[in-house]
Amino acid sequence: MKKLVSLLLVLSMTAFAIVGCSQKPAETAKEEPKVDVVTTASLVNEEATFINAISKDGTWIIATLNDLTTDKELVVEGEFRNKGDAAQDLYRKLALYAQDENKKVTARYTLTAPKLTVKSPNFKIQGGTFKGDVYVEANGFNVTDATVDGNVYFATQEFKDSAVINTEAGKEGKVTGKLEVASAADAVTSASIVNEETAFINAISKDGTWIIVTLNDLTTDKELVVEGEFRNKGDAAQDLYRKLALYAQDENKKVTARYTLTAPKLTVSSPNFKIQGGTFKGDVYVQANGFNVTDATVEGNVYFATQEFKDSAVINTEAGKEGKVTGTLEVK
Repeated sequence: MKKLVSLLLVLSMTAFAIVGCSQKPAETAKEEPKVDVVTTASLVNEEATFINAISKDGTWIIATLNDLTTDKELVVEGEFRNKGDAAQDLYRKLALYAQDENKKVTARYTLTAPKLTVKSPNFKIQGGTFKGDVYVEANGFNVTDATVDGNVYFATQEFKDSAVINTEAGKEGKVTGKLEVASAADAVTSASIVNEETAFINAISKDGTWIIVTLNDLTTDKELVVEGEFRNKGDAAQDLYRKLALYAQDENKKVTARYTLTAPKLTVSSPNFKIQGGTFKGDVYVQANGFNVTDATVEGNVYFATQEFKDSAVINTEAGKEGKVTGTLEVK
């Protein structure tokens, strides 16, 4: 019986009806650890099921059965209701723990990933530890009786103000790193907020986003390519536009930090691509119209594939917004 239950847990996310109900277990079977889930939950113990469970096609609660580690960037998205009931409030929960029939916690688990992006409103992490950085793009983010071993970045001040890092005795939520608005560089939910090489390369690709916001200095030995057509603020009704924001700012749009991106080569194939707020160290090869450097420095040369691309470029000369290129600007 125990083997059958374990097998069902591994193979099916609907198995909670067996392990999570309130019926007394058979004399010969040992009851599995329980969390406060219902039949609309996902009980997961491996990467693929976990990623599906946190998706927009997943469930209101995701309960892990062990520690999980992935090298993938995770995204929690979709609107869900408390206990899967349409009459209840918006709510979603990651239960990184097990408990007995008296709701006493019997085990705590750790989820490790390079990045967790939260797009589901009122999403709670409870009972264990998430190791990695969290990027919040929704209201009501909550950490209760749990630890985020990393930084928490909010896409807007509103999201930060609505967050709850529980301080109630016995239910304390902890964040070991920073809690800050990282999108103050006018990013919206269609932005990529990045702090490491792999995420940055994905963000500037044709499958990336209209704006890429760095959170620190980045150095790579790879040749970078910015490609694809994007619209201002990710809005299809807006003009073609893309931006690399090498800075952070506060809620008053005052720049609080400037960052440096270093690479041997940056090829720009996206139209109306702007570098703003920090420094790019390396040579830039422009293969599209509208290249722009505003309140930023290119510490290297800028080569244009055609005279048209060069003529359409903007190296800003407005006071306080000057763009600088330390090397040559030429058609090559």
